Amino acid sequence: MKLDKCCHIYIYKKTDLEQKKRKVCKKCGFIDYKNPKIVAGSLVVKNKKILLCRRAIEPSYGKWTFPSGYLDASETPEEGAIREAKEEVNIRIKLKKLFIIFTVRKKNLIQFVFLADHVNKTYKPGIETLEAKYFSFDEIPWKHLAFPSVAYAIKKYKKLPKNLPIFHTFDKD
Repeated sequence: MKLDKCCHIYIYKKTDLEQKKRKVCKKCGFIDYKNPKIVAGSLVVKNKKILLCRRAIEPSYGKWTFPSGYLDASETPEEGAIREAKEEVNIRIKLKKLFIIFTVRKKNLIQFVFLADHVNKTYKPGIETLEAKYFSFDEIPWKHLAFPSVAYAIKKYKKLPKNLPIFHTFDKD
């Protein structure tokens, strides 16, 4: 059945064996699952400095973050992190290990952040980036970071725990 021509008049009801009520269309039975969006990114470290990008898009236009973005259809978090680094700062990276998995409840998203090495020698801002720069920990523009999760990740990297990945939940970000 083509869902784009359906009126989607929703009611809340339990579906199948689930105990949770969900929005279900009375006309076609479509279940409006609100699955989280998946984000992938990388903390790129070179000579003990962290690569940050100043955003050229909303939200948080003009603020700093590490390369990251939403996954494309059928893309793995690893592939997404590599693609985002290429798109945002024109670099090739080699992923070393999974660093952090964030859940951001208010935005209904899950973010995978990998530790990565910068493979090629150069970098330059991509279309979604105003500028890119490597920062030592003491140079990080803390008051101008795009999201609390960015600050959290950088601080965790400074005192890198042995057991990775780190799992952390933000109620809002």
